[in-house]
Amino acid sequence: MKCKIIALITIFVTVQAQQISQKFQKEAKFLEIKVDNPEFQMEIDVLKNKYNEELNDLKTKFKKEKKILRKSYKVRLKDLKKKYKKKK
Repeated sequence: MKCKIIALITIFVTVQAQQISQKFQKEAKFLEIKVDNPEFQMEIDVLKNKYNEELNDLKTKFKKEKKILRKSYKVRLKDLKKKYKKKK
């Protein structure tokens, strides 16, 4: 009985993971636009490049902020531990 439950949970988790990954693939499809007019295609390519640059900038900014927050959290946690030890 336990094996059946574990198997069902495993199947459920893998299905959910596949659905999430498919969702992310759908979001990037708008970048795959192709047009017959070369002028429009060049403009689309420029916009794609700008989008990718802005996305990368946002990702790096987010990573930096996350790193700063982690450091500040660690410092605050150390301070709290020191205060707790002093009270004892």
